[in-house]
Amino acid sequence: MNITTTALSHLGLVSGTFDELDIADLIDTTIPKNRNHNLSHSAVIKAMCLNGLGFNESRLYLYSDYFENLPTERLLGEGILPKHINDDVLGRTLDKIYEYGCTELFNQIVLKVMKSVPFGNHILHTDTTNFSLHGNYENRDPELNTIEITYGHPKDMRWDLKRYVLSMVCNQEGIPLFVETLSGNASDKTTLVKTIKKIQKNLELDDKVYHIADSAIYSDDNITELGAHTLWITRVPATITEVKDLQNTDVELEVCTDMRYSYYEITSSYGGMKQKWVLFQSKATKKRKE
Repeated sequence: MNITTTALSHLGLVSGTFDELDIADLIDTTIPKNRNHNLSHSAVIKAMCLNGLGFNESRLYLYSDYFENLPTERLLGEGILPKHINDDVLGRTLDKIYEYGCTELFNQIVLKVMKSVPFGNHILHTDTTNFSLHGNYENRDPELNTIEITYGHPKDMRWDLKRYVLSMVCNQEGIPLFVETLSGNASDKTTLVKTIKKIQKNLELDDKVYHIADSAIYSDDNITELGAHTLWITRVPATITEVKDLQNTDVELEVCTDMRYSYYEITSSYGGMKQKWVLFQSKATKKRKE
């Protein structure tokens, strides 16, 4: 008697959540497969999610091997076998996602989930990261509507490698609500404010939302573009003259609830927009400088 075992592990929870939120129905309605097929686009995307969250990420051409020891019919659907999950099938789904728009499809999924699962969206963190790639990645057809894999500011300090940028917005629980890939030389000084404007347009947010970003967003033009009705929190760059003057002024600091810190509040109209600045002082930092 031959006995074969497969491991479900935590992937059962991932698959069950995918099904519970009806993500498959939205995907197959948005990017349907009309010809005869073993796997719908939603099943392929689900397989990618399982692989990405499987603690053992495999390249596209190794997907069949990855699923060999997993119960694919339980995870992906009746009749689906590891041999069906090959790089050709994955490639066709990725092409379809590209045609529709990666960010647009992600937005549709987020909107659906937001209506089903009550989670907060009144504090949104906007930031970027970038990923280095090995290879030439020559952009042979500049007319194509694609990002450019090129040299930029490497956060991994690999100046010798080309890269691409990922812009992301997460809520206060760390749940991604918006993602977009950008060219490797995209600047945070323009990307962050554009991302905030896009999420305001594409998602149904609460009336009072605080957008948090790093100091790259702080400039005259960006403050004007965000407007008076956008609430934001950031660190003001110390290169601004008004900040330098404040740091060199003898002000009376108030002790915070956390006794290790003190603060001083002031109103500024930098960039033509009324805003509150808070100067913080750390006892530990002050002691080190002394």
